[in-house]
Amino acid sequence: MEQSYSFAYPFPRFVPASKSAPSTPQNTPIPDIALMPRNSNPSAASKRTAFAVIVAIAVFLWMLNPFSSATRQLDRVPFSRDTVDDYFSHFEGHQDCGITSRDLYTPPIPLIDSPKHKLFCSNRATLLEAMSGGGRHGFERPYSPAGCHYRWYTTAETCMILERFDAVVFIGDDMLKYIYAAFNMLLRENMARGGLKQWEMAESDRVTCRCENQLTRSDCSSHIVMESQAVTDHDETSGHKSPYYCDRIPHMYFPVTGSPAPEDLHARFTSLLAQDPDAYKPIPVIHSLSLATSLSWSAATASMDEWVSLADASGRNIPFLWLGPNAAGHLKPPGQILSQGNNAIWHYTIETQKEAKSRELDSLGMYNLTLQANSWDGSFYGQKVGLVQAMMIINWLSRVEST
Repeated sequence: MEQSYSFAYPFPRFVPASKSAPSTPQNTPIPDIALMPRNSNPSAASKRTAFAVIVAIAVFLWMLNPFSSATRQLDRVPFSRDTVDDYFSHFEGHQDCGITSRDLYTPPIPLIDSPKHKLFCSNRATLLEAMSGGGRHGFERPYSPAGCHYRWYTTAETCMILERFDAVVFIGDDMLKYIYAAFNMLLRENMARGGLKQWEMAESDRVTCRCENQLTRSDCSSHIVMESQAVTDHDETSGHKSPYYCDRIPHMYFPVTGSPAPEDLHARFTSLLAQDPDAYKPIPVIHSLSLATSLSWSAATASMDEWVSLADASGRNIPFLWLGPNAAGHLKPPGQILSQGNNAIWHYTIETQKEAKSRELDSLGMYNLTLQANSWDGSFYGQKVGLVQAMMIINWLSRVEST
């Protein structure tokens, strides 16, 4: 295969003799070496030589430094190199729910004498591309990213990631609400009811709304946690405690079904951004809008502009992640196949990703992740998919610059 090379400095172009190349003068007198002026300042010449050597050494060391590459990321969160058989083994309700981390995530297997860390995505752009473009080796099999791997962080590592921000905000329709519920399950280490406001539920609901039912039953999903402060305020006083592993960084979900969003959500968002205008830590926003608008491209772009404008007006560092819609499941009602089937969803995914990119927003596709997963109604997915989606968002957060 032919290879092309680029050089740091331009090389002179070779001119064949048959072309009009300048010929060497034949009668040019050769200067007498004895008559050439000698260096009148040997000390200055020595200093210039020494300086050139120092510069050359500095450039060489810089090239050897792994952080000199633009494709690498400085904001790395330490991760355990120990093999973890099941990240959920100590979660409340993990046996009742029947989910292990091995059902959701297969860690990369390094080759002999190959560094394990090189199997993981080297920067945020390749990470998002890998998580968006992967697939499953069979229905409901663990999702495999394309090209490089994302990590499954422990709860302690997730808390280290969150400590780099002043807050985290989720803005979107029901798909994002279920992801935020799974995000709370991970942070509360509670598989059974970690996504719910247990303190406001009757005992009969606490029995019914466990595991998968947190998301799949409407009488249970109405109790989904909407903000971390509510858990902090009420969990200690309830008889069914399920605290966060860490709770210093607030996070919240704003439900929107179109654009413009309700004014009270605007007020809450701007108030959050104005709490400490001189703070250097960013406030990441995870944004999604799809089925609530019947896959309206114009509604999606209007919502992007709406929230980006509010963020820009604050003067704060507000990184955005646009989340694409889930694929349509096999239980999608026949009357919705044309308008909300996979052909329509795929085109919506591609077009909204383009719009997000044009606004310099990151984007993460959910289409491939959900294509061979089990949907309970053809539109939304259960606990397994939600936990993977939440961990993908945590991976994105781990690569967002912290200043």
